[in-house]
Amino acid sequence: MGTAEVTASTVANIGPGIDFYFAFGVIAVTAGVAAPLTILAAGVAVILLAFTVAEFTRAEPSAGSFITYVETSLGARAGVVVALLVAVGYTVAMAGVFTMSGGMVALTLAHYTSWHPAWEPLTLLLTGGAIWLAVRGVSLSTTAVALAVLAQVAIMLLVCVVILIDERSHLSGIPFSWSHLTGGLTGLSAGFPLALYMFIGWENGPALAEECRDPKRTVPRALFMSVAIATALFVFFAYATVTGFHYDVSSIGRSSVPFLTVSDHYLGGLAILAWLAGIVSVLATLVAGANSQARMLYDGGRSGLLPAWLGRARARDNTPVHALLGMAGVGLAIIALWWISHLLALNGGSTNPVGLYAECSTMGTIVILFVYFLTTLSLPIFMWRRHRQSFSALRHVAVPVLGALTLIVPFVELCKPGQPAPYSEFPYVALAIVAAATLIAAITVRRHPSTGSSEGTTPSGSRV
Repeated sequence: MGTAEVTASTVANIGPGIDFYFAFGVIAVTAGVAAPLTILAAGVAVILLAFTVAEFTRAEPSAGSFITYVETSLGARAGVVVALLVAVGYTVAMAGVFTMSGGMVALTLAHYTSWHPAWEPLTLLLTGGAIWLAVRGVSLSTTAVALAVLAQVAIMLLVCVVILIDERSHLSGIPFSWSHLTGGLTGLSAGFPLALYMFIGWENGPALAEECRDPKRTVPRALFMSVAIATALFVFFAYATVTGFHYDVSSIGRSSVPFLTVSDHYLGGLAILAWLAGIVSVLATLVAGANSQARMLYDGGRSGLLPAWLGRARARDNTPVHALLGMAGVGLAIIALWWISHLLALNGGSTNPVGLYAECSTMGTIVILFVYFLTTLSLPIFMWRRHRQSFSALRHVAVPVLGALTLIVPFVELCKPGQPAPYSEFPYVALAIVAAATLIAAITVRRHPSTGSSEGTTPSGSRV
């Protein structure tokens, strides 16, 4: 794969449709009319994180991404911890995407017809189809994802252009005014975690490094291009949506999916394109995310940081089939357990797919933040130990430290007390996961001292 293919896959994994559709309403309510500023702040934070990962990749590309870089910097125990956090965090987050594959179709059918189908069978069918496509190989699935990204972005841009033309006499710079942030820095901070979540998937490229042409150049370029594209799209979508609601945040808050609400208002019957774009976005995110995250699990398996069966690839094309199927199986099991608990009224009684998507997104994000934080701490040590001749205090210390500091805000906001259940329980669950991962890592390395010894080397048969 080249830069264009990796960029397309990364933008698809970020999910400019699905994430904006279901996250922006809450961001606007917490941050106010100037919600686009919160998205810009999140984009800057992600650029700092992407810079850190790009420096790793320029030195030693690896499908293991975070797992490889933390292990080679901080040792086997830290490697096992990050591998387990990656496995848990991304699988939980992907369970939310699985849910919305069927959920978005069900919502669209209910909106345009009198049929209200159950989302669960649709989720099983569409998830199965997406995993089948991913199993066929990265080349085919990336081509499909690239076409899907172009389609969804084109439709969303069309909606925005129609809104802005219709409201041309009322356009304003208010959405970019600091004075219109609710509570100033407090409002920006409150919306920051969700804005940051919209960018999750930016780390797609490094996991595809062993299937890229010249990954030391391709992956960093794709990282920065995809984050820049996603930031520009999210800010533009936000500006158009706020404008379409006439800068009325309370109206945005009353809408379940603000972008679809303005699409219905300004496009009439053609708004079905925006609904279809949402479906396409979910499926593209599902395939791109499955490709990327399965490869990290595969690397953890082949190096002994995760169960060995995850590290088995199909001989014909090196596709990590076991990791793909394992992630899909666990993700669907999470959905099943959540559905049963809600059906039995053990956890609220509602089986709305949007609810599960929000819960999985939040829980997965908290765990993934630990991975990001450990990665930023690892870069200075990694470069000093393994590439001292290239070490730079600015690039390898100052920038990662800034990236780590930006993570404090989402940690504080996601973990602050007083949130409704089950969100109030998620910080404790995340800490329990980290503690369990630390204990498992200590036991694993003690029993198998060679754990992770192959990390930081290019495996035979890879295409790097």
